[in-house]
Amino acid sequence: MLATLAGLFAGLMLSLNPQQPTPVNYDKVSAAGLDYALLEEAIAARDAYRGKISNERYVTIIDYRKNSSEDRLYLVDTKTGDIETMLVAHGRGSDTNHDGFAETFSDTPESKMTSIGSFVTAETYYGKHGLSLRLDGLEETNSNARARAIVIHGADYINPARTRQGRSWGCPSVERARSKPLIEAIKGGSFVYTTGGTISA
Repeated sequence: MLATLAGLFAGLMLSLNPQQPTPVNYDKVSAAGLDYALLEEAIAARDAYRGKISNERYVTIIDYRKNSSEDRLYLVDTKTGDIETMLVAHGRGSDTNHDGFAETFSDTPESKMTSIGSFVTAETYYGKHGLSLRLDGLEETNSNARARAIVIHGADYINPARTRQGRSWGCPSVERARSKPLIEAIKGGSFVYTTGGTISA
């Protein structure tokens, strides 16, 4: 089984630069707990939007199918193949019973729901949450991201010490201590891919 999966992803390249191809490292993907099919899906989406990407070093993948108590944000370094994982919030409108699972997704203003699909990072700014990173949605499922102020920012309600992670107003907020390094790495045109399965609103 391991050999089969390794062979399946042997041709999948993380880097957009054909002169410096970076094949997927099976062991690193497995150790990070990243779903292989999701990685393949994200890389295919990244390649489709390559003309909009100016920061090629990282691909960020968020798997909202997982509970918020689990690491489900994956920062993939396309140069080294390394994968960093961290906690990430979903919108309170996507999880009305606060059980840690995002069940519905929407791009509707004021819904406080998480939206899914392909995004590209834009500029940073300092707001009420400190350093924050604007996101521009690339699909119908998230085209209102900027208008909705869906941004990556640090939040005290995301913390490994908590037994239950908090919810945002739709933003993919992360642990405050890890927000600045993440934002600095992916600002200015990096690709972000999020999925939440098939349930949407």
